[in-house]
Amino acid sequence: MKKKPAAVLGGTFNPIHLGHISIAEAAAEELHLHTVYLMPAHVSPFKLNELHVSDEDRLAMVRIAAQNHPRLSVLDYEIRKQGISYTWDTLEELSRIHEDTDFWFIVGGDSFLQLKSWSHGPEILSRYGIILTIRPGISREDCLQMKEQYENQYGARISLVHNDPLDISSTEIRRRAAEGKSLKGLVPREVEKYIYDHRLYR
Repeated sequence: MKKKPAAVLGGTFNPIHLGHISIAEAAAEELHLHTVYLMPAHVSPFKLNELHVSDEDRLAMVRIAAQNHPRLSVLDYEIRKQGISYTWDTLEELSRIHEDTDFWFIVGGDSFLQLKSWSHGPEILSRYGIILTIRPGISREDCLQMKEQYENQYGARISLVHNDPLDISSTEIRRRAAEGKSLKGLVPREVEKYIYDHRLYR
């Protein structure tokens, strides 16, 4: 049985913004993916002062952001698991649970350049498809050279998303929210409402 292709886009999503949605939608469209799973990472309660928001609030915002996008879904796996989550362990567990799915992993250019040094990095490159998105400020030439190296060394399956990523900063969103400014054009409208209704980043 041919497995259905799906991808995982992970991150702290603090908060999720239109750049994340743009990447997920572009990957789904260009690579004909069945689903793109948005997966917020667990953050230690001891770091809440740094993040200003709980796992539950970040997860709620991701669910709100995904609700009008049929090909986007939300995974709370890493939040439920707690502790430190490693990409290899997560992909292995998801593959065990969803035996009919061929999982790909969406990664930005900065992380892509370091991927082989991650925990089980070579195994990730050998076993799972990689979807590369090159964000502003990252050398496209460096990424393409590394792509060729990974393909030759590990037999990696790597696809490049060709959309122009939105240059949106979560740090800037948090700063604007702290100052009570509009977040229009940065986050989905319903996410902005959630942020202000729950007085996040204040």
